[in-house]
Amino acid sequence: MRIYRPGWLKSSIVKDLRRASATGIFGGLPGQYTINCTAVDLSTGSVLIYTRDIGMHSSGWFKNPDYERCIHLSISFRNPLNLDESIPFEKKIAEEWVSAFFGDYKLFLWCESPKSDAGKRLDVHHYRVFCDLNWFPIVPRKEVYTTEFTEIGWKSFSELHPTDEREEPSSLYAG
Repeated sequence: MRIYRPGWLKSSIVKDLRRASATGIFGGLPGQYTINCTAVDLSTGSVLIYTRDIGMHSSGWFKNPDYERCIHLSISFRNPLNLDESIPFEKKIAEEWVSAFFGDYKLFLWCESPKSDAGKRLDVHHYRVFCDLNWFPIVPRKEVYTTEFTEIGWKSFSELHPTDEREEPSSLYAG
C-alpha cells in the first residue's frame, strides 16, 4: 500500500497508481497486485484502489460479454491519524479523484454504492469504466444481463456456484 503524505499533488498520485495498475490484472481475489494498487492520501483521508479488472462476464457475474473488463477505482475515507477509523464519504473530494483518474471518460462511468457488509461499514464507492480487449474505454452494448451477445453454453455465477461460500473481504479492500 502506498501512503502519500500532505504535499503530494493529486496528478502525481494518479500517475503513480496508473503505473501500478498497468503491472497486472485483478481477477477477484485480493493479493499483491491489489496492495500495489492501493493508496492512502493523508491530506484528504482518501483510500484509493485503482485496478484493471477482468472476469466479470467469464466468472458468471454479468451475462453481457461487453462487461468483461474495466478500469476500477474504489474510494473510501479514513481518519488520517488512525487509518482503522472510517470517516463519512466525502462526495466533493471523490468527484475530484474521479475527474483526475478518468478525465473525459468519466462520462462512461458506472458508479456503485457499497454492496457488501464490509463495504457498507467502510462506505466504499466504486467507479468503473468498461474496456475492450486493449483496455480502451467503451460504452457497453445494452445492459449487463442481456443474453443477446452471450456465447452458447455460458453459465452464470449462481449456476457455477450454487451455494454462496464466499468470504467477507478484508477491511481495507472491502467492496
